[in-house]
Amino acid sequence: MSADDVARVFAIEDKVERLKAATEGVAAAQQTINELTRIRRAVIRELHEEGWTFARIGAAAGLSRARIHQVSTQGPAPEGLFFGHSAITVLTPEIRAGRLLGAPDPGAAPRLVDLLRDLGFPASIEHFAPGRPIDLNRDGLIVLGGPELSPSLRQLAAADPRLRRTVVRPGDSRRGIEDRAARRVYRPAGPEPHDIAYLARLPRPDGRGSCLLIDGLHPPGSLGAVRLLATRLAGLHERAENHLFSVLIAVRYDRATGEPLDADLLTPVYLHQGDPRTNGRVRR
Repeated sequence: MSADDVARVFAIEDKVERLKAATEGVAAAQQTINELTRIRRAVIRELHEEGWTFARIGAAAGLSRARIHQVSTQGPAPEGLFFGHSAITVLTPEIRAGRLLGAPDPGAAPRLVDLLRDLGFPASIEHFAPGRPIDLNRDGLIVLGGPELSPSLRQLAAADPRLRRTVVRPGDSRRGIEDRAARRVYRPAGPEPHDIAYLARLPRPDGRGSCLLIDGLHPPGSLGAVRLLATRLAGLHERAENHLFSVLIAVRYDRATGEPLDADLLTPVYLHQGDPRTNGRVRR
């Protein structure tokens, strides 16, 4: 908030409106501080990993070595930059009754919002009507659900040059996910209950940004993807950073409850060729 903004709030005659404006301004300023602190921590970590000492970093930043060491451990986790630097909306389908093909577990969205808030992000849940178009041309979106739920999600998923939903064999209703380059189809198999989740950062339809898409082949997959984000975010961020990417996640879950017992990367993190910053690299 600038000095002009403060002066504008101070000039509001109605005391209640002045209070509301000041409260909103404090919240916005605090979020800005959180994100700048996160960026600072991330830069200090990167420079330190490149061999810079805290003393050298401090000299470059105009701070003491002790102060740099202190701020390197304070504030929101740097790996939160995986989600961007703005308020986040989690889009999930509205499920009124029964099972809905492509829908996530009902607990996935609340758990994801809790994770985002723990990382310092303002986060909320928004529901969309299955079968209808969705406005994806907004900042800070994470979508839970498969391409069966909306033509907008089909268009979004089709932008992935590497991974795509597919039928395993003609006439077989079971679904899988095909790795086009490797010519391999992944689907749940084996004696223990497990699922596969798809996680990707894909370009928005308007080409002016991106959004995250989380899609389990079955409901436990979505819970497993959230579990991986909660437990292994630092490693995922190291591989994907803020680039366009896609990856598959193997999820082992409890047969009785559907709760994930373990979640791990099933494939490398594929950086997309359509992103000029990556040139189609693969990060394992």
